[in-house]
Amino acid sequence: MFKSIAASVLLGLCLSAHGQTSDDPWADMDDWEAQETSPFSWAGFTELALGRRLKSDDVIGQNTTLQDARLQLQGDYVLSSSKLSFRGDLYYDGVKESLESQIREWYWQGNLGFLGAAGSHFDIKAGQQVLTWGTGDYLFLNDLFPKDYQSFFAGRDDDYLKAPSLSVKLSGYFEFANFDVVITPEFEPDNSINGEYFSYFSPMTGTLIADEFSVLDSNIPADPEYAIRIYGTLAGTELALYGYKGHTKLPEAADALGNPRYSDLTVTGFSAVRAMGSGIGKLEYAFYDGDDTTGADPFVPNDQSRFLVGYEQELISNLTGSVQWYTEFNHDYEALIANSLWPQYEDEERRHVVTTELRYLALQQTLTLQLFNFYSPTDNDGYLRLRGTYSPTDRWQISAGVNGFYGDETYTFYSQFKDGSNLHLAFRYFFEE
Repeated sequence: MFKSIAASVLLGLCLSAHGQTSDDPWADMDDWEAQETSPFSWAGFTELALGRRLKSDDVIGQNTTLQDARLQLQGDYVLSSSKLSFRGDLYYDGVKESLESQIREWYWQGNLGFLGAAGSHFDIKAGQQVLTWGTGDYLFLNDLFPKDYQSFFAGRDDDYLKAPSLSVKLSGYFEFANFDVVITPEFEPDNSINGEYFSYFSPMTGTLIADEFSVLDSNIPADPEYAIRIYGTLAGTELALYGYKGHTKLPEAADALGNPRYSDLTVTGFSAVRAMGSGIGKLEYAFYDGDDTTGADPFVPNDQSRFLVGYEQELISNLTGSVQWYTEFNHDYEALIANSLWPQYEDEERRHVVTTELRYLALQQTLTLQLFNFYSPTDNDGYLRLRGTYSPTDRWQISAGVNGFYGDETYTFYSQFKDGSNLHLAFRYFFEE
């Protein structure tokens, strides 16, 4: 429809110019440039994606892990000193056998220069948006914005790991430091594994289950979330301080009747990134301060300290390698074990995860091959991601990959999804104005 309208306008301009005489040889060019600088632009893609288990899951009862027919539309309208942006998906989810929709972006973004010289230092972005910060690759410490792990484990594009939230983001830019403040008026949790796509371990039964659970409205917080980042560069090191006030993103707590709920959470942390040798080194820390200060409440998660150290380097031309070491330290661990309802299933006092990645670009960078492995030496389990993406033109892209989970015990984090290991394939066709 948009192309038909544009063609009609262009034809009208051409007929009008043909019926007039002008001494200006650039008149036609002026009309062309006026059309080229239209404030509105739009694009999108269609996609078909399929995924199958590598072995059967008797608990969940189906072998399909991904079956999407998707349409995404995106558009921007540029104003004098701001813009409106939209990005939305409409898709049929064959796993859930339902038609789904999601507005990933629908926001206004602009500079506050109209308030005067001081206002020119501030930008504001208000509306539905995807937010992220921190230094980890697939590991999030100070990034408490919502995630979609069902999409991630099913093999959807990495873009869908980050879920949208309805927020207001104020950014300030100064010589000594910059800052971002994000206010989300209504709490936005993660889309966690809940039995729709993958079975999961239940400590109540001691087995894998696929019961689709939901959190009662009374156990979903109604108050806002607040997040702040202050960042800048000092002596060649990118430094950042973080703060978050809100709730746990997963329903890890329980009420008096045992129903899952989201408990209060405050997070403070910092990160540092700098060039080291031939590569880039990074460090990040976050302290998770919850409702339970002594560790004696079995219905509330313990406080935690989380650490990440990483290094990335180009090994040879077009081949990049990286490694990360991540740990979660559970505070008041003795009290946690003494009061836990299921002490045999609790994490270790210090849970470690090591990640390694190899990323290779080939065929004039039209082919991307990725190997990414999570391995926990404390749980003796892991998660291997293999993915290839081929896009020889701007019009289409094909991707394929494997999500492989492994481990010894059914109750550890990665190992519980072994029966969800899958192979996935997707074809995407792009279009634009």
